[in-house]
Amino acid sequence: MPRKMTTTQLELFPDTQSAPVTQTPPWQSLPGDTQQTLTRLMARLIAEHAGAADRGSDHEA
Repeated sequence: MPRKMTTTQLELFPDTQSAPVTQTPPWQSLPGDTQQTLTRLMARLIAEHAGAADRGSDHEA
């Protein structure tokens, strides 16, 4: 009789179900300088990711 293969999946985040959920504040409630900083950081992240994709990077986002 052939041996049945089994797959084991590791539980990487075992306590995520019991962790409290933090609500994200509405964008409009953030101070203007925080909105500007986040917008610049997101634009930079997107531009760098696009540049990596253009170069044919093996790194996956």
